[in-house]
Amino acid sequence: APAVPLGFRRVDVVQFRSDSAESTNQAAPSAATVVTVDEGVAIGKRLSPGDIPLGEKVPFDTEVFQGVFYLRLRNAPSPNEDGDSHSAYFNGSKKLYQFVTQGRFKRSGLRFSDVLLGGVFEKNLKCMPPAALLRGIRSFMETVQPGIVFDIAADKPKVLSPLGACQTMSVDLPGDEPVDFNNITENNALLGNFASTGKRRKMLSKPKTAKGYKIDPNHVYTIEGYDETLDLATFHQVLFGGRMRVDLMPVLDGQNMLLGMYMREDLQCVYKLALTHNRED
Repeated sequence: APAVPLGFRRVDVVQFRSDSAESTNQAAPSAATVVTVDEGVAIGKRLSPGDIPLGEKVPFDTEVFQGVFYLRLRNAPSPNEDGDSHSAYFNGSKKLYQFVTQGRFKRSGLRFSDVLLGGVFEKNLKCMPPAALLRGIRSFMETVQPGIVFDIAADKPKVLSPLGACQTMSVDLPGDEPVDFNNITENNALLGNFASTGKRRKMLSKPKTAKGYKIDPNHVYTIEGYDETLDLATFHQVLFGGRMRVDLMPVLDGQNMLLGMYMREDLQCVYKLALTHNRED
């Protein structure tokens, strides 16, 4: 899902001189990000819904989808994850997190136009830009990704991206799906004839085009998302190559960050991970 600046006024901004990846590598002191799973999502028996581990494949089951999800944060390495694997994934890039969902859709008749990735908040966001600037941001986002649902000024703000616009997608027969989440490569031969990852993302971001592509319950879908601007370990938006960090805590006004899957028609939540960031002043 696309990460966008949620607010620009009355928020704490820290300026950096360096635009290197290392400028995003320092987590806030005395900080902790806790990941929980939403109601309606069954997870492995040994796991707690109130403390989803980072850096570990977490089995889950919902009415619409069954599989595993996997989340790791650059600035919050997990003891569950091999340190070398963590470093190998993030070193040499500016990625701040990786979120992978892998499994099968259980509902027949779905098409790529039906499914969205992102989050729907329960109450207003604070520190919003002026209305004219918001309209400009929304217009830009819809131009870049026609199927996006972008309304951060609504009573229930939302930023939702088409399933087919994810960064990397592998569609496989059961048993052939990627095992190593450090090296997920594009594999869309079972999905359609796309010349490249970019072409797939561009085509399937358009609802009219995505409607022509069916989701097969017999296939395993590996959906990878990552971001270079949203630091989920510290709740900062990292802008201008790391030279500016916008504190999102005042913008969220006590709400969680969200990583989820939703149905476009009625915004039914398929699954949702909620990230809570606790700071000690």
